[in-house]
Amino acid sequence: GDLPGDPAVQLVKVADGLIDPINVQAAHDGSGRVFVLERTGTIRIIDQDGTLLDEPFLDITQEVKVDFLEQGLLGLAFHPDYENTGRFFVYYSDYRTNGDHFLVEYAVSGDDPNVADPDSAKVLLTVDDPYVNHNGGTINFGPDGYLYVTLGDGGLAGDPYNNAQDLSTLLGKIIRIDVDTDVRNDADAE
Repeated sequence: GDLPGDPAVQLVKVADGLIDPINVQAAHDGSGRVFVLERTGTIRIIDQDGTLLDEPFLDITQEVKVDFLEQGLLGLAFHPDYENTGRFFVYYSDYRTNGDHFLVEYAVSGDDPNVADPDSAKVLLTVDDPYVNHNGGTINFGPDGYLYVTLGDGGLAGDPYNNAQDLSTLLGKIIRIDVDTDVRNDADAE
């Protein structure tokens, strides 16, 4: 289409060496770093000088299922107070469950701000997925401080299970999560 004012648009290569990059996020921590989500299961950092760091920020390739183009590490969001909390969230298709979706909280390593602590993983949500496509996956914090998670309708053509219209399933929805409230039932507290 034609844009008003005919603005000049130019493509500029930012980094080489990325594998299937699908999302870019800033942590808003004052570092000037850019975090690149690779669908294959890694999060890479481009530092404030524009250099792609060799070591991934997070590598969960062993947990991520990428057999189908719409599967993989699909979403990344940094806590609004990431500079102080070091908490961030990822959404991915899980290898162990043949593609069900996981929303997982992680924390940055205490020793190196360019490396996440893989042992800090805390699963917040799992969603069964009947097919390999229509997975959604964008996650972002809203101005209200809640984490918004987009869940695909579960796949196949035409949403055969009518998930997007069915309020008894999370599939085909945008959900809002308060990640700062620890909600546990009595069985979890014991």
